[in-house]
Amino acid sequence: MTSRAPSGSRIGSPPVTHAEPGEAAPSGSRTSAGAFARLGAGLGALTASYAAVLFAPRPAAGVLFFVATFIVPAHGLAGLLGLFAAEGWARLVTPSAASADALLHRFNGLLVGLALGHLYALTWPLVGIITASGLVVVLLGSVLTRALAGPTVALPPLSLPFVAATWLLLLAASRLSAIELTLEPVYAGHLGQGLLPEPIELYLRALGAIFFQLNVPAGALVFVGLLLASRWATLTSMLGFAVGSAVYLGLGGRPDDLTTAYVGFNFIVVAIALGGAFVVPSAAALLLAAGASALTAIVAAAHLAFLAPLDLPVLAFPFILVTLVVLHTLGVRPTSSTALRRVAGPIGTPEDNVTRAAFGARRYPDPRLPLFFLPVSGPWVVTQAVGGSLTHRGAWAHAWDFEVAGDDGRTFGGDGRRPEDFLAWGAPVVAPADGTVVRVVDDLPDNPVGEVDLVHNWGNLVILWHGASVYSALCHLQRGSVAVREGAHVIRGQLLGRVGASGRAPVPHLHFQAQISAEIGARTRPAQLIHYVESDGHGPDHAQRYRSFGMPPAGVTVRALVPDEVVRRVLVLPPGTALTWRVTGADGQTRSERWSSRVDPLGLRELVADVGARLGLHVDPSYLTTYDFEHAPRGRWWTDTCGRRSLLGLFHLGTPRVPQLAERAIVWDDQLPAAPWVSAPVRALHALLRPFTERGAIRTRSRAAVDARGLVVTTELDWSRVLLSPATPPQRIEVVWRAGGPALISAWTDGREVLRAEVVT
Repeated sequence: MTSRAPSGSRIGSPPVTHAEPGEAAPSGSRTSAGAFARLGAGLGALTASYAAVLFAPRPAAGVLFFVATFIVPAHGLAGLLGLFAAEGWARLVTPSAASADALLHRFNGLLVGLALGHLYALTWPLVGIITASGLVVVLLGSVLTRALAGPTVALPPLSLPFVAATWLLLLAASRLSAIELTLEPVYAGHLGQGLLPEPIELYLRALGAIFFQLNVPAGALVFVGLLLASRWATLTSMLGFAVGSAVYLGLGGRPDDLTTAYVGFNFIVVAIALGGAFVVPSAAALLLAAGASALTAIVAAAHLAFLAPLDLPVLAFPFILVTLVVLHTLGVRPTSSTALRRVAGPIGTPEDNVTRAAFGARRYPDPRLPLFFLPVSGPWVVTQAVGGSLTHRGAWAHAWDFEVAGDDGRTFGGDGRRPEDFLAWGAPVVAPADGTVVRVVDDLPDNPVGEVDLVHNWGNLVILWHGASVYSALCHLQRGSVAVREGAHVIRGQLLGRVGASGRAPVPHLHFQAQISAEIGARTRPAQLIHYVESDGHGPDHAQRYRSFGMPPAGVTVRALVPDEVVRRVLVLPPGTALTWRVTGADGQTRSERWSSRVDPLGLRELVADVGARLGLHVDPSYLTTYDFEHAPRGRWWTDTCGRRSLLGLFHLGTPRVPQLAERAIVWDDQLPAAPWVSAPVRALHALLRPFTERGAIRTRSRAAVDARGLVVTTELDWSRVLLSPATPPQRIEVVWRAGGPALISAWTDGREVLRAEVVT
């Protein structure tokens, strides 16, 4: 296995700033700046806590949710007190907790305060109870976070600390006479009543009930905040409420339960969670959201019956139970099941999640799968691939068989009656990744051509352990050829043995698989091969494509990428590099742009331009790739990316990835999100269509060659799948690399050069 290209977005990372040598801001300025920075951070944490209740990482949503809680002012103050209490206890009890844990504590404390403020008058005894609840939330949140972070499937605690803490405190309050009930929220529940059709009012009241405000104005504020954060989440919220309410009322449930018993908001939150927050949005995710909402209606009715004798509300428990069960089920499915996919990495808006999943899956390996280099060198034919019709079935489906074929497609010379006649016979087999040798078999005889050993199916073999439950097996090796011993540590590319015909091998070939244990014949597991060249034939005239990752199908020819030393030295761009460009547009006007190569606070590499643009950069021993282009949202597209604003955007389009090879006959394809190059309305349209179509993708095809100018990377761009694409987008970009980094960038539209940029410093 190997290091992975970055797959997640870094939006929101703290910026890195550098002071000029010999300059220092006045101390008063530093003090003021520090105070404002702390104030901004505090307000950001506050709004994030409110927004997190509905998985809406947008400050505007948090502000509107905050305002909604103050329709009843005392109620809003109780929620704010719960948030601050949880924050204070977290700083005392878990001062080194991660920011994600801090957010969990804050929004669960907020919900406890809102729930208690909804039921009881805000008196000093209640203030004491809410303050104590902060400690309960922090302790429960810490325990649940660790308990649900299982070795195979990690589950989010959601608002389980809030539910458990609130039930605990409600039971305690029933025996504490100093805690006074309040009727204020009941009166406030009539606000806005009768102004809208009853179904809309019910939906808005259910939205308000998420923050324990059972009135239409609060629900309207929550609706606007949700709409600003995510159109997809708004759609799933309406779908979930409609389906859940129809099932609940259709089965004879009481209409009042939807609001006063907090049942209705469970339909909304479960639909948002499973329709796009934790599951990648798709048509299947919409169906899942609808089904989960229907199931939540039944679960809520059961909990009402169970909790009624205890005089406890269901709160958000039906949503939590259904969501955790579904997420666990999705987490233990085979990773090849793609109709429903859990969100990998940090949770964003559904639009962010689907964009990251769609382009991440096309651009980078699946983060859940082990990665291996080809265990052979030179061109090899895949004679049986994953799910092959011969032996790669059932528990052993995830495997490949490799043979060698000549230009004529024949895998043997002469009459092919002896194993030695086959081109694969005796070829070296190398370690596909670093690991430890855990099993070796080396004494089984090789079969005559056409015969098999069904007693020892796997033949002579080497099994490697790569960490955790990831193993690889290289089978059917030649008798006496194994070059390693059990317990030895091997590095990628180290000789393991030679191709033979032992075991179930009627002809000499290599069988390679990833598996779940060290046992011979253990169940296979999905894996991906990385950094290889694939062609659809056996001769040099067939089309050749570089794949940075993939599962090659049967019938293709593959060969491992052998890095070109000249290209390797060029594709570096080490941190600290600064490039100043002279950019000339089609009108002859020139400007300058300065780039800096640096490492961000998370340890990831990036290029930053002085015009307000940045670009993620990843370089490893096999290739370079760029990702997550961002630019200042000002001006028109053309000036933002093709000239007067950001040359960095053109560089991204021209070098989405560059393998360390320089063979003009080899091409590679990529897809980039069109969002940075289209207007905001078009971006929103793309985001809504993305779960159903491929719209919004810029398709690229690149090739590279070394000539007198240096390493020349040429990329053709296809904008046909971009709705309302820019009027004159670049169709071809050429980037010339020399020692130290890129030195020349040119862009063409309709065969005319529209921009040329050269490094001057």
